[in-house]
Amino acid sequence: MAQTDYKALLANRMERDFSKWAAQGTIQEREVYRFLHTMKGTAGTIGMMGLSEFCASELDAFSEHSTELLDVDSLTGFMSSFRNYFATEELASQKEIELETPESKLSSDEALVLVIDSDAEFAAKLKETLEPKGIPVVIALDGQKGTELFYTLHPQMVLVDEKLPDADGFSLAERIAEAGRSRHLPIAIMSEDGRIDNQIRAMEVGATDFLAKPLNMAYFLPYLANRLRGQEIVLQGTRIDELTGAGNRQAFDEALLQMTNLAERTGKPFTLALLDLDHFKKINDDYGHSAGDEVLRSFSQFVLNLKRDSDSFFRYGGEEFALILPETKPQEAVAFIDRLHKALSETELTVNATAPIRLTFSAGVSEYRLKQETIVSKADQALYQAKRNGRNQTMVYESEEHDLKRKLNIVIVDDDSLVRKLVAKQFSNWKAEDFDIQIEEYADGLALVDSDWYRPDENYMILLDGVMPKMDGLEVLNHVRSQYPHDNIVVSMLTSRNNESDIVLALKSGADDYIVKPFYAQEVVARVQRLTKRMFQ
Repeated sequence: MAQTDYKALLANRMERDFSKWAAQGTIQEREVYRFLHTMKGTAGTIGMMGLSEFCASELDAFSEHSTELLDVDSLTGFMSSFRNYFATEELASQKEIELETPESKLSSDEALVLVIDSDAEFAAKLKETLEPKGIPVVIALDGQKGTELFYTLHPQMVLVDEKLPDADGFSLAERIAEAGRSRHLPIAIMSEDGRIDNQIRAMEVGATDFLAKPLNMAYFLPYLANRLRGQEIVLQGTRIDELTGAGNRQAFDEALLQMTNLAERTGKPFTLALLDLDHFKKINDDYGHSAGDEVLRSFSQFVLNLKRDSDSFFRYGGEEFALILPETKPQEAVAFIDRLHKALSETELTVNATAPIRLTFSAGVSEYRLKQETIVSKADQALYQAKRNGRNQTMVYESEEHDLKRKLNIVIVDDDSLVRKLVAKQFSNWKAEDFDIQIEEYADGLALVDSDWYRPDENYMILLDGVMPKMDGLEVLNHVRSQYPHDNIVVSMLTSRNNESDIVLALKSGADDYIVKPFYAQEVVARVQRLTKRMFQ
């Protein structure tokens, strides 16, 4: 659908609202505010920036919560201004652009910057500066959320403020530096106190840099590009995951390519197994992330000690590992993995002097067949089936039984039907190798809350409008976070309000990210692809 069609739909909806107001004779002030808020976001999203800016300027004249009745006759000039914008759009000779998803696929190695800073306005400014330049930013307002996002998203750089409400920034940076050493992670401590003592302490705790606030953006942007480029160059020369001792993801990609080339030349089979630690997030939650790191190290050494010399073992990502077994049929691989299951069941892991941890894992197995380029996705589907079946077991991919991928539900909750239509259209073009994508739309928050939307074995990205009738976006967010698990639900707030208090409320209430309206629908899809790839890998 071209932009002109969306403009016509928006104009028709506006006229329906105006006709309803006229029939009523009066309207509550908060309804006018909601009308402006919705129009601001939608107009900007479909390219009517003049109208979007007009709505933004008018919002200050109306209260979001006032129930005072306004005489519709007093809004005549107000409504005429809206009609004039649409009339101007009709006369303008602008090139219309189809809102299609770009064909270029996002790189899995795309840079991501984590900003841990209680100053939401400052963090938002960094986000607004970097993201138009192709560097996505996620924000944590305290140390606890920052730690969670660090372990979940594996950012390429971390910026930590010296003063946090729940942690000492230097101590947090030290823990992150230790955990990120295997990735040569750049870490900068930021502070308004630029004394040499603070600079020295930053170096002593393992930070890469010390940045004095306020940041000089003319310096900061090339500095950031330099650090990210340097990390990429260093990582290109490494093949071992220093935390676990297993091969890293780059080594896995190279080994898999070599094995497939060999198999196609010789006809000799090989099998890939993906191993995923069961309920690993609970270990992090119960014992802390340092304990989680120790579990990853212990499990990796456990497999390295038991595998054959000819087998190759890699950390695939997070708590997921990969085994390449040359000249091995699937059932032979299953027999070996069963021995791993049995040996692990007889092993007790003790970390941080706590009670012993009983560890289990699920596994998916797939055999490479000539010219088959989907061995990883097939193993992943088998792994997904093993987890659906109750975990702590191994499944082999069989095409008749396992045409089953992990499910990712894109849930769009917005009272603006045009925004839902725009965003849903973009997601309909996303053909993901790792997920079956399903798009669900809800006209307001209450419709989501009252529905039977949640299924425990599936993943969710909820795009949640901040201002809606019946149930505000923050109320819906609080409901989701209090009633459902966090590990398979990502929430990104869609809001036309971008002041500090709104950002703080959304992030403190459990939002993982926020997107400010107006936005281009393609950008929303790209952002969801980034977050889901990192959080549900």
